[in-house]
Amino acid sequence: MENNVNFYYDESEHSRKINHSTVVSDNYYDNFVTTIVGWRTEEENSIFQRYLEFEEKYSDRKSNGELKSSTLKTKQLKNGLASLSSDNVAFIHDFLDVFDNRIFLYFSVTSKIEFIVNQIFLNYKNSVFVNADALKYSIVKTIVMYRPQEIIGGMYENTGELVQLLKAFFLKRIAENRANPKLKRRETSAFSQIVMILEDINEHRDINWNYQIAFVGFKKYLLEKNISKYALFIDKEGDDSNTLKAAKQLGLSPVTEVNSKEHVGIRMADMLAGIISKLLKSLHTELQYDSFEDGINKKILGEKWFELNNRQLYLYKRLLHIICRLNNGWYKVFSGNYSDDLIAIISLLDYMSSYRTIDEVRAIDKKMHGEYFNALACERLAKHYDDMRSKLQVDPIAETDKDYDLNQRGGKVFFDSSKQPSLRINEGSNTLDVLSVGFMKDGTPMITVSESEVPVCYKLPQELYAWAMDCVALANMGINHFPSKVEITKYNDSFYADFIV
Repeated sequence: MENNVNFYYDESEHSRKINHSTVVSDNYYDNFVTTIVGWRTEEENSIFQRYLEFEEKYSDRKSNGELKSSTLKTKQLKNGLASLSSDNVAFIHDFLDVFDNRIFLYFSVTSKIEFIVNQIFLNYKNSVFVNADALKYSIVKTIVMYRPQEIIGGMYENTGELVQLLKAFFLKRIAENRANPKLKRRETSAFSQIVMILEDINEHRDINWNYQIAFVGFKKYLLEKNISKYALFIDKEGDDSNTLKAAKQLGLSPVTEVNSKEHVGIRMADMLAGIISKLLKSLHTELQYDSFEDGINKKILGEKWFELNNRQLYLYKRLLHIICRLNNGWYKVFSGNYSDDLIAIISLLDYMSSYRTIDEVRAIDKKMHGEYFNALACERLAKHYDDMRSKLQVDPIAETDKDYDLNQRGGKVFFDSSKQPSLRINEGSNTLDVLSVGFMKDGTPMITVSESEVPVCYKLPQELYAWAMDCVALANMGINHFPSKVEITKYNDSFYADFIV
């Protein structure tokens, strides 16, 4: 992209100092939300003018001369968009209407607890014996959902003691889960593995907040969008300028601190970050367990979340468009391994948007809406967990005029999987020189083979999906069988794959 692009950064739910008192406070929310909006420099005046007109319309909401996201309170979103007053519906509607296809959007949702757990388990990597990512995910999820005070306190006092506290907690949870073994089967299995791993940990670590997590995904986003000429503006935060320093340390340049009163882009980023974080927070609160004992029960979104009118339903659809479709990209939305709240909110937007009219929403029993949403969210959470256990690193691909890119083995991979040639497998045994196995973004299994010393990438039949997934899972644990000779057998429309030793 040749044109210069100006980006504006702001954040929400950022605890400047993460310590015990921070985490146990009543208004604490685990996720740190960052938002960056941007546009080509030649579009800036037009976009600014459009936003200024929005601000002028709601000038009575300004505080100290600025229209900030604090004009919306979390309690006003207690039941999602269904609990918004007509005035706030109109306000958010007009704000979202500022966004069009000229605007680039990036945002990240990062768990603060995950950041701490990752530091404690810094030296634990995926191996044939342990999936460290899944292990850390399960620990973070448990702490976030149950918020055991003894563990949260231990995070900031003594990491050695924390390990013992974690062991005691997970053993207690395993015992509690026996009251509902069917619902908690998967959780109990994960907890049992965690207890085994915790037996071997005897390290002590200091916990330090790293502001670079706000920009890790954004740097990948720039590469994906092929944006090399840009400027990043950050809301001035005080004398320490930690966010500015972190952006520069990560290699972003030029980066400048500015006053939000003088920069429309900062205020736009603040407003969007505020709306996203408040909706995330309300959904998390609704689905959070009320007590330790409550953990054996299923949590369902309350009926009031689905008592919508036409305008509120439209807002869900508009949010889905802006977050998931407008100038979309692989790294447009970024999160860590623990991204349950992010998955839940996108599932909610998808679920609400699946209804064309408010009459369709009201035709469903309100009690069933919660069940249907729960099924959708659980399905996606389960897929995320399975993907995390069986994944390879995803490298960003810069935007290009070509309709394909070359994978690490040099095979041509089309962005549209329908253009990818399928592997021709004759009846009987077929011996191939396989260089790699992987998946496309849409889940299509792929195989790269050497043909006359030229790498060629093919689609695999879906019958070999499980085999491909096993190959990826093993590689993720440090066991990469490729390059290798593989025998693929076709027999009566069934397919089998075996390594030739």
